[in-house]
Amino acid sequence: MTNPTRRAFLQNSSAAAAAAGFGGIGSFIASPVFASDYAPGMTGGPTGFEGAERFQYNNTMSEGRAIEGIKALQAAGNAPAKISMLLTDGAIGQITKPFPEGGPSAKEVWERETGIEIDIVGAPAEDIFKKVMQDVTTGGGTFDIYTGPWNSTGDLVSSGGAVNCSDFVAKYQPDWADPERGTPTPEMEKLLYTYAGDYYSFSLDGDFQTWFYLKGLYEDPRVQDAFLSETGVALKTPDTWEEVDRISKFFTGKDFGNGPMYGNGNLMSPFWGLATFYARFASMDFPNYHFFDEDGNPNLNSDLGIQCAEEHVRSFEWCPPDALTFTWAEAYATMWNLQIPHTAIYTNLVKFGDGYNADGTPKSKATGMIGSHLPVGRRFGDQLNRRSVLYYHITAWISSQSQHPEAVYLFLQWLSSTRTYTWMAGNPGGYFDPMQQANFKEPLVASTYHPYAMETIPQTIARSVPSINFAGQTALDNALDEEIQAAITGQKSAREAMDAAQSKWERIIKRQKRNGIVDAIKASRATWPTIVDPA
Repeated sequence: MTNPTRRAFLQNSSAAAAAAGFGGIGSFIASPVFASDYAPGMTGGPTGFEGAERFQYNNTMSEGRAIEGIKALQAAGNAPAKISMLLTDGAIGQITKPFPEGGPSAKEVWERETGIEIDIVGAPAEDIFKKVMQDVTTGGGTFDIYTGPWNSTGDLVSSGGAVNCSDFVAKYQPDWADPERGTPTPEMEKLLYTYAGDYYSFSLDGDFQTWFYLKGLYEDPRVQDAFLSETGVALKTPDTWEEVDRISKFFTGKDFGNGPMYGNGNLMSPFWGLATFYARFASMDFPNYHFFDEDGNPNLNSDLGIQCAEEHVRSFEWCPPDALTFTWAEAYATMWNLQIPHTAIYTNLVKFGDGYNADGTPKSKATGMIGSHLPVGRRFGDQLNRRSVLYYHITAWISSQSQHPEAVYLFLQWLSSTRTYTWMAGNPGGYFDPMQQANFKEPLVASTYHPYAMETIPQTIARSVPSINFAGQTALDNALDEEIQAAITGQKSAREAMDAAQSKWERIIKRQKRNGIVDAIKASRATWPTIVDPA
């Protein structure tokens, strides 16, 4: 099996994965008895499969309030016939593909209940925000809904391209912050759905970088003996970045029966590799090391910032030789092909690569071998500050050029509420990942993401810091990324790169002060986790 390109991955895996995912549901569904009607008291939602009632609703629930609101708009002649959506291409299947076997698609349910067509146009994840800003700056008005990285929220809002939905939220009461079904904490709801105190965003993903490792390899006595002999310590899942680097160094060049390995499976490439750097950076001090100080000054060329950059650059020694060209798709394939021992990455790695296809064949060489563990950090006395990072995270916004923003809002409330979103999260046809409490209690989601990830993902979310999402984010990330890549490729030392990045960030902040960037930086600091673990 060769490493697929991202395009080939999407073409080959989405439809196959959708079918493959059905094979794992048998452990949760004992017999092919399918519901054909709504459960008592329910008025909407999917039907046609056992368990469909878990995703049904009435007008006392978030989805039902959205449907009721649409019908009121239609009665008043204030609803569109069609809603257009620009969506990351790899996620389209979770809206358009029926799930599970015998059931409808989310798109079919919405269109059946409202009569409003959803027209979805796909774009690559790494390029989609360019298309968003093109529509904003040209006044094209092509789309009612934009999607892209959560990180881009500030840039979109400051450009005037997104609708402030606070009044709609107050009117229709989505369940995003429901204490039992919604985000794990009220603070997380604010982080994912608001910007500068107002509601602009709709969370459609769970991109909290989660650690996965080849458990089957770690438990191999040959590997354990070799690791102990070479390093002087027993092989176990790492708690710290120092232990991560020790494991990465050990596995590089080793062959345990599947060809030579590379120890560092983390993304290091332009754009995607920033998540790896930010996670390491966040753990440099206790309980956190912020990207900016309390006055909004960057910390990049501080002693700890330079140390982080040096560690990050050194870790590239243990990467596959073409790692700087990787997107998530190529990175996934390195674990699926048993070429790397561990990685912190997007959680659908296991959705697409661990388990069995409908015909009984394994999804990858790594089927049955993958495990997951908590984020890593650093030891400070008897405590450990495990940290991960929220990075990318597909997010929707309503275009300020939409002619029917309230109707569009109601579709997005319906789509992102805890019943519909949980149903979609279980669908292996795309990469909307779980992030709500209800998602982690759902057997269909567990059958897709595996029980071992159902334990670690929520704990990872609780320990994740936000990457940058305020106005100026694109410029800030691009400036840092350029300097990190220069250091990785030997054009600059880590210190020189951080000095240059520091200067660039200072200039960007100066230009963005009129957009409230210093206040946004201070507000972002308040959303960082404080949880620590015993060392």
